[in-house]
Amino acid sequence: MLLAVDIGNTNIVIGLHEEDEWLHTWRVQTLTGRTSDEYSIILDSLFAQSNARPADVDKAIISSVVPQLTSTFRSILHRKTGFEPLVLDGTLDTGIAVPGRDPKSIGADLLADAVAAYQHFGTTCIVVDFGSATTVMAVDEPGVLLGGAIGSGLKITTDALVERTAQLTQIPLEPPQKAIGGNTVEAMKSGLVLGHLCMVEGLIDRMRNELGKPARVIATGGLSSTIAPYTEYFDALDPMLTLNGMRIVAERVKKQA
Repeated sequence: MLLAVDIGNTNIVIGLHEEDEWLHTWRVQTLTGRTSDEYSIILDSLFAQSNARPADVDKAIISSVVPQLTSTFRSILHRKTGFEPLVLDGTLDTGIAVPGRDPKSIGADLLADAVAAYQHFGTTCIVVDFGSATTVMAVDEPGVLLGGAIGSGLKITTDALVERTAQLTQIPLEPPQKAIGGNTVEAMKSGLVLGHLCMVEGLIDRMRNELGKPARVIATGGLSSTIAPYTEYFDALDPMLTLNGMRIVAERVKKQA
C-alpha cells in the first residue's frame, strides 16, 4: 500500500493507494502552528477510519511546498511505517527532466503534475492547476518540464478584493451567464471568475504558440471541477493528478531500488 502526503499552502491531501485505485483520500487544513504530535494524532484517526494500519504501508512519498512541515511529516511517517519516506523533488529520477535550473528549486507539486500529465498524454502537454496559486506549466517531448506561469489563485484573489473593498462581498466561485454583469455580484463573477478563466485560456494560447506545436491540456486542483465545464480548452480533467504523479514516482523509484 502507498501512502502519499501532498502538503499544500491551504490543504494537506493524504491518500492511500492499492491495486490501481485510491482507497481513501482526505483533506486536512494546513496549519504550520500544529505540532508533530497533533498531526500524528490526525493521521492515526484517518487510518482508523479506513480500517488500514501503518504496517500495511510499503511505500510512502511526501510532496511539500511548506518547508516547515516537510520535516514534520517525514519524521511522522518514519515513526509509523518504520522506513524513510521519499520526499519528492527534482533530484529524484521522476522520468521528467528539468533543464537549466537547480532541481530542488522546482515546486514538488508542479513536478508531480508534470509526471502524471505526461504519462497521461504521452506527448507535449500543458498542465493547469487551480490551487492556492493557479499554475500553467508546459511539458515537452520526451518528458521535459520547460516551465510556465504562476499566478494568484482564484480564491486568494477574490478574498483579497473583498477584504480591501467596503461594499464588495464574497461571491460563489462560478462564471456568470454573460460578461456584462447587470449587478455587483454578476460583475464580480465576470471580473474575477470569468477573468481568471480568460487569463488561463490566454496563457494556454501563448504557450502553444511558443511551443510551435499542438499541446494537450489537463486541469487539476481544488477548483478545476468548478471551472472545467465553462471552457473547451481542457482535454482532460483529473482532480487526483498531483497524487497520481506522486504515485508514479514512488513506483518508479521502488522498481529501481
